[in-house]
Amino acid sequence: MKCELTPIEKAIRAVGDTQTKLAKLVGCSPQNITNIKARGGKIPYKRKSVRQRWLKVTGLSEKELFPDF
Repeated sequence: MKCELTPIEKAIRAVGDTQTKLAKLVGCSPQNITNIKARGGKIPYKRKSVRQRWLKVTGLSEKELFPDF
């Protein structure tokens, strides 16, 4: 059985495997990252500025971070 990483797990790995570091870089709390993980790992993407910040910080593609967008 193949286990695919969720978008939030990909983002965490991209910045060095710490939720705290990712939270600081994208401008949210570590608790926010924990909540995203608990809700299935999909990163909220309603605002373009938020999407752009996540893309810049992680260096990942839009498809990797926001597969439903």
